[in-house]
Amino acid sequence: MLLVPNPKELKIKNGYYEIKSGGYIFIPTKSLFASANMVKELLNENGITINITLYMGKKVFIYSKIDRNKIKKRDGYILEINEDGIFIVANNNAGIHNGFMTFMQIVKNFENKIPFLEIKDWPDIENRAFMLDISRDKVPKMDFFFELIDLLAQLKYNQLQLYIEHTFAYQNHERVWKGYSPLTADEIIILDKYCKERFIELIPNQASFGHMEKWLIHNEYSYMAETFEFDTPWGEHYSKPFTLSPAVKDTILFLDSLYSELLPHFSSKYFNINGDETFDLCQGKSKVLCEKYGKGKVYLDFILKIHKLVKKHGKRMMMWADILKYHPELFEELPKDVIYLIWGYEKTHEFDRECELFKRFDFYVCPGTSSWNSFLGRVENAILNIKNAVENGLKYKAKGIMLTDWGDNGHWQHIPISYPGIFYASALSWGFNENKDLDVFDFLKLYFGKETAILLVDMGNAYKLTGVDFPNSTIFALVYIYPEKLRYEFLKDLDLEKLLNTKKFLEEKYEFTKHVHDELIKKELRNSIKFSILSLEIIIALKKLAMRTIRELPKVTKQEFKIRLEKLISEFKEIWLSRNRIGGLKSSVQKLEKIKKFFE
Repeated sequence: MLLVPNPKELKIKNGYYEIKSGGYIFIPTKSLFASANMVKELLNENGITINITLYMGKKVFIYSKIDRNKIKKRDGYILEINEDGIFIVANNNAGIHNGFMTFMQIVKNFENKIPFLEIKDWPDIENRAFMLDISRDKVPKMDFFFELIDLLAQLKYNQLQLYIEHTFAYQNHERVWKGYSPLTADEIIILDKYCKERFIELIPNQASFGHMEKWLIHNEYSYMAETFEFDTPWGEHYSKPFTLSPAVKDTILFLDSLYSELLPHFSSKYFNINGDETFDLCQGKSKVLCEKYGKGKVYLDFILKIHKLVKKHGKRMMMWADILKYHPELFEELPKDVIYLIWGYEKTHEFDRECELFKRFDFYVCPGTSSWNSFLGRVENAILNIKNAVENGLKYKAKGIMLTDWGDNGHWQHIPISYPGIFYASALSWGFNENKDLDVFDFLKLYFGKETAILLVDMGNAYKLTGVDFPNSTIFALVYIYPEKLRYEFLKDLDLEKLLNTKKFLEEKYEFTKHVHDELIKKELRNSIKFSILSLEIIIALKKLAMRTIRELPKVTKQEFKIRLEKLISEFKEIWLSRNRIGGLKSSVQKLEKIKKFFE
């Protein structure tokens, strides 16, 4: 029997209970209707017709109730199946919901004839969040949001954040979001309600310091920018505004106006203001302040002003901890009611050191799906990164975990590429010891079938075959992100035989996709594989012909690559629109087409 997450205690007994039409699910409160209805709909798919009731009648065969004497752990439940029916006893309503979600997975395993058993289960980590980037560049359609939320509920996540820079339809700021198909106020109200009914807290999220370039590029907001060009820590020169300047007084009034409009649409008590990666701070308008007070102090003073705003709006602030970790001398001044989000996306990230640094505060550990900048994912890295984060989060008593799924450089990865990380993080954050050594393939197989599970894991580890490992990316995507860097100095260290073997491996996986039953997922996987194969063929051609740059390749070779790329981009557009809004697609494709000029 495959369950995700694997429960704390499971006893399978002799005998089976056969589910038949005509029965009822009893719930003690209407707030559990959506959870029970998910069970009802699954049984309907199996040909079983049942109803939901708040009356304990003779035809009830799924019983649910709260009894804190039997299960003392918060959000915990006991699920028992015997000859008399299915019984869920829980610590609270969320516990009953969790019991329903586990029962759904049992039905997925056995359909209508299910074994007698007893499960006792509860979460290791109280808050289990997923964060989806909807600003760079994908904004999903509502149907996909509903599908994602249902999946997260079944995996026992209880928080969701949608990362917003400019993709909320602020009434007075149409210039910023026009053309991006943003979330509207009424859509957030709908999503908030939909999440709440499934015991998921939809937490507002708005970039509020760095990552404000989509605002600051416009004339009416540009005066609030720290600077208009700067050098990044990794040696790149950035020629756009990026960070709100603490030296401009209007920035706080501006943020207050955004919060006033955004926050009332969320029932959550939390609000993530982000505050990360303020790379250009002290390189422009705040330079004099930084020389006088120090960079850390200038950063913190602005954060404290934002904190005051958030409290005024009745929310508890969350923020990324990447800047503050370099300024432990300021920790005595940090607000105690803020939740600090410790993030790192490599398998070797120093979660141990950083959790110890923030252990006096409430904090979350935040690993990633390792899917962005990759096309095919980095499954091994995702698993080790998540395991590292959760293990140290438990060690230092983290208040939560938040798995992140970013869209850097165009959000080229299709959503199935993120599923291995989503499933593994759900399992480990719920029960670390019970799930840490289990194979993510088994988790995926329950929901998507054996063939899709094989592909997601094998494709997701194809990056290892190339012999080169890049942080936050794979060579398959880097070819398109940085075509100008495909020069001799980079290519000389690549092993041609390993590249050829990787190409052959991916061609075999492409052939294997014919076994995938879900047509959309099949298209998504094939598109991802073909982009990756094309990137390998470009490098292989450069290596074989001993060319120093793409432009030196034979004209006929470049023309072939260009035609294939255009066909792949056409497929990419069609797939994008299956789950996502059209806004942002143009921006994403422009990034994919960057390499085309090298084929001219």
